[in-house]
Amino acid sequence: MKSLDIYLPSYEFRSRHEVRVDADAARADRALREVTFKEVPLVRALLFARGLGLSGGTDRVLSTMVPRASVLEHVPGEGIVLSLTGRFWRLRGRGRDTPATAVVDFRARQGLLSTETRVHVLDPASRRKFSRYWRVVRPFSGLTRLLILRAAKRRAEGSA
Repeated sequence: MKSLDIYLPSYEFRSRHEVRVDADAARADRALREVTFKEVPLVRALLFARGLGLSGGTDRVLSTMVPRASVLEHVPGEGIVLSLTGRFWRLRGRGRDTPATAVVDFRARQGLLSTETRVHVLDPASRRKFSRYWRVVRPFSGLTRLLILRAAKRRAEGSA
């Protein structure tokens, strides 16, 4: 898979998480794509609190992200890269203009699952708004990503 630098080389905000996994890349990637909200109920609750709706317990977590994003790259056995644009600091995150771009990846390599989020905000006023939002949301966003990675680890290692 291509580096995130290809998709978003310039950014002001970043978050990265990884979990070691006793599995090859293909198995780890499959496990990541198959994680359901039943395995990560806190993620479901946090997304609902954010106003993103309530997915069913058997819905796959990554599949629910795809309709809200553009798929920049998807390599089976390696991972997926998604892009979103909008005003993320607003409840619904949408507006006529798109002052912010986020790129999110979920990757699998031999022995490792990872996710990275990068956000580029176009203008100073929007950057200030996003910065306040990010201070509040970042810990929960990070927790969400870690819970997804840990659930994928359990699946990949056969204890889901």
